[in-house]
Amino acid sequence: MSSTREIQVHMCEIAVGRGSDGNVLRTTLGSCVGIGLLWRERDLYGLAHCLLPDSAPGAPRPVEPGAKYVTQAVPSLLSMMHAWHAPPNALEAVLAGGANMVHYVSTPRHAPIGELNVRTAQRLLAERGVRVVHLDVGGDCGRQLSIDCARHEYAVKTISRFA
Repeated sequence: MSSTREIQVHMCEIAVGRGSDGNVLRTTLGSCVGIGLLWRERDLYGLAHCLLPDSAPGAPRPVEPGAKYVTQAVPSLLSMMHAWHAPPNALEAVLAGGANMVHYVSTPRHAPIGELNVRTAQRLLAERGVRVVHLDVGGDCGRQLSIDCARHEYAVKTISRFA
């Protein structure tokens, strides 16, 4: 019998776990976006904590695996979970975070970074046929995203801005 072990996924990090490991993957988010992937059939779970939607134009592409950028994290998660050729609808995604933590006023040219993170994650997951089954994003409060690999469950907890 395995005991539960919490794995904190910090900014720009990725973690992958199996139900048999008894791990709980957990991250705390503000404007960053957390991308959780659940492949229940294979008992595989992944969590990425993404800082930015993409690298700057003309910058060298980041090396996988990593999660600084959403555009880096989605392929990294799929690779680490050996899920590139998963059957349609085999993977489920949970997105959390993407808050407007600094009350940045968007302009027609620039949306708040949290919103851009979420939109980029949604687009990349849709392109790869991954269903988003839970979306808890935006607003002005933080969130904690947890994936309990042994129980095959996820949870998103809202963290009050003035706690």
